[in-house]
Amino acid sequence: MTHTSKKVMAGLALGAAFLLGGASAAYAGGSLNLRTSNANEGSFSGSWTFYPAGTGHGGFVVNGNICDNANDGNGVYGQGRAAGYDWAARRGDSNGSSAGCAYENREFYDPQATQVGSGQYQVCVDDLGPDTCGVSQVYYR
Repeated sequence: MTHTSKKVMAGLALGAAFLLGGASAAYAGGSLNLRTSNANEGSFSGSWTFYPAGTGHGGFVVNGNICDNANDGNGVYGQGRAAGYDWAARRGDSNGSSAGCAYENREFYDPQATQVGSGQYQVCVDDLGPDTCGVSQVYYR
């Protein structure tokens, strides 16, 4: 292989590594395991990610199971939001206030932007008075 060919091959390899590294950053994410603030009445077990611009709405995505663990007459639901927005419409376990789980796969996004920079998700109990929600951290792209 000539000296020029080696330079071209090295340049292509470096370019591919740079592009693949940038692509993986667009798909940041990880596991998401949350509970309500009270003795595990409800939980979410799944994952989170961010869609890149041009995929979906470029939003914050959660995917997993929302569960009512107490069977105490209080329903359990999950809700999320993109940065700068209020909590989105809540979705709960499909069987009301009975113990069990429901599948959740939802994107939270800013309709004015091509992608969001951060998002949040939390698990809540629909109890008497203001609902009780677990603490949620902010997830960043």
